[in-house]
Amino acid sequence: MNSQFHTSIEQASDHILDVISKQIDVNTFCVASNNRKTSLIFSAFHRNEHLFDAGTSLPFLDAY
Repeated sequence: MNSQFHTSIEQASDHILDVISKQIDVNTFCVASNNRKTSLIFSAFHRNEHLFDAGTSLPFLDAY
């Protein structure tokens, strides 16, 4: 088994999005953290339409 370690949440989330984007054909995936009021986007993948960037903070209910 080949283990891969990441040194930051952003690096790990970029890797997760890379893997998922090859498996599921949707426009946008993101990895985020939330406090039930806002969601902070760590990484984002957009296939066609660009919706937001990593580092963006969105209202919690808009980030699903």
